[in-house]
Amino acid sequence: MTLHYWNSTSSTPTPSRRQHQPPTNNGSMIQLWQFLLNELNDPTARNYINWTGVEGEFKLKNPSEVARRWGLKKNKPKMNYEKLSRGLRYYYDKNILRKVTGKRYVYRFTNNIMKNLHGYLNY
Repeated sequence: MTLHYWNSTSSTPTPSRRQHQPPTNNGSMIQLWQFLLNELNDPTARNYINWTGVEGEFKLKNPSEVARRWGLKKNKPKMNYEKLSRGLRYYYDKNILRKVTGKRYVYRFTNNIMKNLHGYLNY
C-alpha cells in the first residue's frame, strides 16, 4: 500500500514512495491539520491517534503524545495539549475541523475538507 503524505507547499496530497515518513521538507511550513492527517495515515501512530470509523472523525488517544510530536515537528519543545487544542479551535471558524460534542478528544474534519481528500485517507 502506498501512503500519501501532505506536501505543505501544495494544496493537494501527493503520493510518496517512502512509507511511514513525514514530508521531505523540514516541517516548519506544515499546518496542524496537515500534520494530523499525516499521523492518521501512519499505521505506527495508531497508539496515540486514530480514525473512529465515522467519516472524517478521529480521536486523540494520547493527546500528550500528539502534542509532543507536533512540538517536535515545529521545533517547539514546550508544546502540550492545551496549546495544541488552541490550534485546533482556530480551525472551527475556518470550517476545517469541528469538535465532536460529548466525546472527549474526538474531532471531525468538515465535509469541505473531506471531499477534497477523497482517495487520500486511509480509514
